[in-house]
Amino acid sequence: MLALGWQVFRRHAFDVLDRRRVRRAGLWSAGTAVVAAAAMTVLQARLGWTGTGPASSAVGIALLAVGVGLVVFACLPTRRPPDPSATINGRQVRPTERAAVRAAVEPYLLRRPRPVRPEDREVVRTDTVLLRRSLIGTLRRAAPAVLSVVAAVGALVALGQLRWWYLAWAAVWVGQVSETLVRLGRSERARRAAEAAEAAEAAEPPEAQTAR
Repeated sequence: MLALGWQVFRRHAFDVLDRRRVRRAGLWSAGTAVVAAAAMTVLQARLGWTGTGPASSAVGIALLAVGVGLVVFACLPTRRPPDPSATINGRQVRPTERAAVRAAVEPYLLRRPRPVRPEDREVVRTDTVLLRRSLIGTLRRAAPAVLSVVAAVGALVALGQLRWWYLAWAAVWVGQVSETLVRLGRSERARRAAEAAEAAEAAEPPEAQTAR
């Protein structure tokens, strides 16, 4: 499910995100990282605040600057403006994020889902696409934040300041992103199952439907 979730994110990211806004956020992030690196380098030259050698200081400062840039990227808006005319399977797309699905859909998002029932096909198709949009938005914000935490931990390693609870903190954040990717993969699995069930019924011979 983790791999499927990543595939879905890559395939549908720009259904939710605006390319122009993403590029602008990337430029602001890169610029902020450069400024942060320059400021920390000047402080290191004057105050020696890292307390380590030149190589370790350079690595630590670079990683901290990358982390600052990633935090900026996570905070800047990159979503597409809501389109009032947009619909999914004939239903209006909500302008706000929908992180939950209806109760009828939840059994199909479990680790071991049940087969899609005919009466649930339409709601599964609709809610899983809405959920996909929400999860992509969540990952767009969470992934850079998690990478910034990883960069900060790497900087602490380089500067000789690492403590075990920093690793535990980073592991919690990474686990949350992984869980979101898994849920994205499960939503895609449920959507495909609903599509396959619909196709199977459409292909059923007319005489079989009559006999039933």
